[in-house]
Amino acid sequence: MNKRKTIAVAIVLALVLLIGGMIAYFTDTEVATNEFTLGDEVDISISETGWTNTAGTTNWTNAAAQGIHPGATVAKAPSIVNESTTTPAYVFAEVVVPCYASTGTTVDTPLFTFTANTGWTLVNTSSVDTTNKTITYVYAYGSSSAMKSLAAEATTSTAVFSEVTLAPTLTAAQKATASATPNIVVNAYGIQTDNVGTTPSAVWANVK
Repeated sequence: MNKRKTIAVAIVLALVLLIGGMIAYFTDTEVATNEFTLGDEVDISISETGWTNTAGTTNWTNAAAQGIHPGATVAKAPSIVNESTTTPAYVFAEVVVPCYASTGTTVDTPLFTFTANTGWTLVNTSSVDTTNKTITYVYAYGSSSAMKSLAAEATTSTAVFSEVTLAPTLTAAQKATASATPNIVVNAYGIQTDNVGTTPSAVWANVK
């Protein structure tokens, strides 16, 4: 190879190395860190006009409910409050009613009756618990086909029910078959509105 060809080859090799070096420098790396924040937990409570919550307990009292007689109707209107500041919720009310033996010795009849208000849908009615002498009803806030979202810091637009009525034909013998303290218990449940379904039965399955 003569000297001129040797110089030409050297120049070509130098250019290849230079271009290769430039390509190596023309690279880039980018990192995307996706930021997530966790939402507030669901926080609910029960509100009830006319009934007073005894501090440090779950007991609510009302003078009108003391010493009542058969057929008496007492105002009782439990509503559910979403205490969360940011998280909407689907809510349910579980109403546990004491029972008595209306015939014979079988404890099988609710001691109190009530009618759910518009906006609440019955999801489930239990069999009578003859040991605890109770029957349990579960109501969803919404329609039979879809739950209604309860916004953060909001209260259900209607109470679960507005009044309860003591059995109208309660005899002394029947009274003796009921619990000595025939309390109506209302349990409130709340769950996030996303990723749990929308029908009452589907959502309730995720709650309890």
